[in-house]
Amino acid sequence: MQAGKLGKFDSVSLGGIAVFGALAVVLTTVSQAFGLNFPVIPYLQFDLGEIAILLAFFIFGPVPGLVAAFIEFLTLMVLGQNAPIGPILKVISILASLGGIWAGMAVVSRSRSPGLAKAAALGTFLGILSRVIFLTLANYYLLVFFGGEYALSGLVPYLAGSFKLVGIDLTSANGLGVILLFTAVFNILQLLFVAGATYFLISLPQVQATRAAGRRPWVVTYLHSRE
Repeated sequence: MQAGKLGKFDSVSLGGIAVFGALAVVLTTVSQAFGLNFPVIPYLQFDLGEIAILLAFFIFGPVPGLVAAFIEFLTLMVLGQNAPIGPILKVISILASLGGIWAGMAVVSRSRSPGLAKAAALGTFLGILSRVIFLTLANYYLLVFFGGEYALSGLVPYLAGSFKLVGIDLTSANGLGVILLFTAVFNILQLLFVAGATYFLISLPQVQATRAAGRRPWVVTYLHSRE
């Protein structure tokens, strides 16, 4: 039984969505409880929940991965911190990342020697590129058009102390550019971490040999569907 380009949306996938969607919520809650914040910009938080979403994507396909992402989003809208802005930026980051990863996998699947390592490398690169672009635009809009001068006038003194620890004097003149730059650095580190952890898990022989309802993980079938 071969998985389609979007992944199957059957009872097995629905079960996987429920499991990984719930796991994403649990891991995100754990991240918040342990305070896994980015030291330079403390309101940015490393999120272990994205590992569960990427696992849903790789094991069951893009559609199940997206549904798991929206389960986390809806939960954060109700129970998360800084709602609604925080959850909205979170879902934008996940959608941008999954789009880039999927594009990388599509390119590798058409190559002469498709492989998981190559797909993970290109997918992570394109995921980072997409995530940084979309999150930079979203944060720029949030700070300049939505928050206006009040947002920056409040953020600059709030973040000035943490930026001094890395030798940067944050001022109203350079505040917007520096904050956007380090937000991009945070997003790069976040996706590198979760993509690396997910690749490690999905590359385990025990996982690749798994046959859920008679089929291999979606990513394995997808990469070799044109061979």
